Amino acid sequence: MKYLLIPAATLLMGGCASTYSPVPENYSGAISKFESTQKRHSEGKADLFYLEKVDGKRIHNSAAATRSATYGQGFALTTEHVVTDTPSSMATFTIKGRTLYAAPIQAMTGTVYEVTGDVTFSPEPDITYIVRGELGKAYSAVWIEEKGSGKVILKKIEIKGDSELGFFEK
Repeated sequence: MKYLLIPAATLLMGGCASTYSPVPENYSGAISKFESTQKRHSEGKADLFYLEKVDGKRIHNSAAATRSATYGQGFALTTEHVVTDTPSSMATFTIKGRTLYAAPIQAMTGTVYEVTGDVTFSPEPDITYIVRGELGKAYSAVWIEEKGSGKVILKKIEIKGDSELGFFEK
């Protein structure tokens, strides 16, 4: 009986980990790329700015990759930056800036800032975009810019004031 439960549990857990791929299978159109950035505070803490969703669907992102890379390393945070390919067509991009710690206990006892929002636009073919931002007590922002030119795409998602998460939001 226990041998029957193992495959069932594996299937159930695998379904929870699936993420959306913005580029459909057999897609042959133009592609744009999105990269993440970070501001490192210490060996165990960084602010990460990344693409979280495309058209409301969660994608494999730099925060998830960082959590995986850091697992089992104690208080050492290993950041992983995912480059996401997307079709060069109109879409809504959810971007996020968040303070990440190596260990959950650090997040519970430390300060975690977060800012997130949507930017809807049609990325240009063969252009790489970068998610940038800043997090702090008085001002936090996250935005998309063209790599190379530094041109901000549409708008910055801003919080003027405190963007610190409460204990149960961390």
